[in-house]
Amino acid sequence: YAMSDMFYLPPGTIPPMVMPFDPTAMTPLCLVSVSSNDPSMTEKELYDIAYYQLRNRLQSIQGVIAPAVYGGKLRRILAYVDRDKLHSRGLDPLDVVDAIGKWNTLIPTGNAKLGDLDFQLSANGMVKEVEELDDVPIKFKDGRPIYLRDVGNVEDSSQIQTNIVRINGRRQVYIPIYRQPGENSLAIVQSIKDLLEPIQSRLTKPVDLGVVFDQSTVIKSAINELSLAAIIGAVFAALVIVAFLRSFLPSVAVLVTVPLAVLGTFIGLSFTSQTINVMTLGGIALAVGVMVDQAVVIMENILRHLRAGKTPLEAAWDGAREVATPVLVSTLTFIAVFFPVVFLTGMAKFLFAPLAVTVIFAMIFSYFMAMLIIPAFSATFLKNDGVSPLSPPPPPVGSGEPEADSSPAAAVPSPEPAASAETGFQARYEGLVRKYTRRPWVTVGGALALFLVTLVPFSFLGRELFPRLDQGQFTIFVRAPSGTRIETTEKLLDGVEKAIEETLGEGEGGAVAHAAGDSAGLNFLSHPNVEMVISNIGVLMDWPAAYTWNSGPMDAFVLVQLKDGRNLGSQACVTRLREELPKRFPGIEFSFDTAGMLTTALNFGLPSPINVRVEGTKGYDKAHEIATKLRARLASEVEGAVDVRIQQKIDYPQIAIDIDREKAAFYGLTQEEIVRNIVTATNSSINFKPAFWIDENNGNHYFIGVQYREEAIDGMETLRDLPINSQKREEPV
Repeated sequence: YAMSDMFYLPPGTIPPMVMPFDPTAMTPLCLVSVSSNDPSMTEKELYDIAYYQLRNRLQSIQGVIAPAVYGGKLRRILAYVDRDKLHSRGLDPLDVVDAIGKWNTLIPTGNAKLGDLDFQLSANGMVKEVEELDDVPIKFKDGRPIYLRDVGNVEDSSQIQTNIVRINGRRQVYIPIYRQPGENSLAIVQSIKDLLEPIQSRLTKPVDLGVVFDQSTVIKSAINELSLAAIIGAVFAALVIVAFLRSFLPSVAVLVTVPLAVLGTFIGLSFTSQTINVMTLGGIALAVGVMVDQAVVIMENILRHLRAGKTPLEAAWDGAREVATPVLVSTLTFIAVFFPVVFLTGMAKFLFAPLAVTVIFAMIFSYFMAMLIIPAFSATFLKNDGVSPLSPPPPPVGSGEPEADSSPAAAVPSPEPAASAETGFQARYEGLVRKYTRRPWVTVGGALALFLVTLVPFSFLGRELFPRLDQGQFTIFVRAPSGTRIETTEKLLDGVEKAIEETLGEGEGGAVAHAAGDSAGLNFLSHPNVEMVISNIGVLMDWPAAYTWNSGPMDAFVLVQLKDGRNLGSQACVTRLREELPKRFPGIEFSFDTAGMLTTALNFGLPSPINVRVEGTKGYDKAHEIATKLRARLASEVEGAVDVRIQQKIDYPQIAIDIDREKAAFYGLTQEEIVRNIVTATNSSINFKPAFWIDENNGNHYFIGVQYREEAIDGMETLRDLPINSQKREEPV
């Protein structure tokens, strides 16, 4: 359906691309860097390696989206023509474009059946070497041919660069890796690392391939920490159980129920299409305590009956039956708290439904495991021997029964010292309960007063959907005045990178070697906080434009990766830079984003947690005017608001070319011919009439185009004096 819109779009429009929207997949999972310390390696070679040798292989990994290559220069075969030479020979740039298209073709020639054989026909329609294009005849004048070399020359060059990537101060290339919805992040990153090793070994040039800005490390770290917390919690729970039950076998029975309940929880998660992630592991860690509590309650009641003189089978049956209903009620109460979360919608359901589902399954399985395993274990392995008999508890308060115990257990010998201590603690506790239950209004009033006191500090607490996370990386968005050339923006970013090093270096100068020249780069090995800085400047008007926040050559974003053993956290680094960068670079807009994958998901893929949209029927200019006033008020009047900015810019400088259609028609020209000549001179004919050339050395195909050299467009007069051929005049207009 999307492709049908191509009929209504201008020539040269890139075909539409349908992308599934997933807030968690809006941030790259990682970046695959393609770099080289060899000064002889050009940006063209780095881009070719990334695009032809690496990107397609990355796409073969299940769950990977590797949409584009950022940085580098796109190799092009360009015929650079001279305006004066064209004019003196009565030619215009379109004449050269037509000649290349006619004399360098890629058309299947066909077959010829001669005798008993069928021959494939192969004509030299395409040149083998770039230099052969210089001998292409453009036009015959006075019986003599005018060759392309007479009006310019063909070079193995590159497209006008509109996107620059700097990795630690040097021009390099990277490929962002996105995750398809529902795929495993950890498995994707590991598969990429496994794939890079054989590719690296096959490369004949000194190129380094690496995975940087790996978001999966945060996920892996969170999972490891949660797993460790669950294990430590289980160990402490075991120690507490052994201390209070004072017997090894009952403790084993309680501890066996926990892993079995966890395994059952995993089965339930599998049937509900959940995965093992931070939220599900958090749900298990949350439920472990309740799992142990259920098992301990049942086991303690069984031991009470066993100490009263019953057989293990009777004690297991009576003890489990007595507490089955109370434990079930407590389990259902716990489930009732989390069950409504399943019915949430939007981002809240996406975040918290896995945790709620995990807790519900954990409670259900832990109850059944405790009710089945604890009695069976007790009846089979527990004996009366070695179990310290305890006096049964006194009758409930208000029962009217005498407190003297007339049960057979009253005749047993006095308990051991540990049992006596437990009995004394129980007696003190029961006395305290009796004391306060006789004064219910005092007890309820005290509880209510305590509740009201807790509301006082609650009113001073901040409120947000999710706590801030220090993921060890952040992004700086940089915006120069509209229309700033990309070369100027790169010089600005060079200063920003050095300012980052100095500001976050905590006064430890000399951590970075600021050698002159692009090949020097930056070395963060001895820096206390920063590990890597990647700058992405400008935007390539192709598929990469869909995956970048940059809207033109004046925009850039800087990715800052911090070290594991850093002295400053992400928020502290951003606070320092937010104060320092505007002072060093006045007139430049800076904004910061400490978000990772989780925060980006909470923001629905946007870089800011709060976004204000201005709409109306009075035009875009009026909406922008209102947005400008609103921005000023938000920045000055809203406490805590930082980096308030307007994403869209409408003040990009333009040169309006007003073509007089009547005069153009008088000279035999059309609007199309004039515009195409202008595009050819200032940009390239590849935009509307590309030709192709195949490099037999690597098998890759490259576009052939015609254009002026960038430095030749040096003023308004150059644009006014573009030669354009007319059918009615021998000399170009």
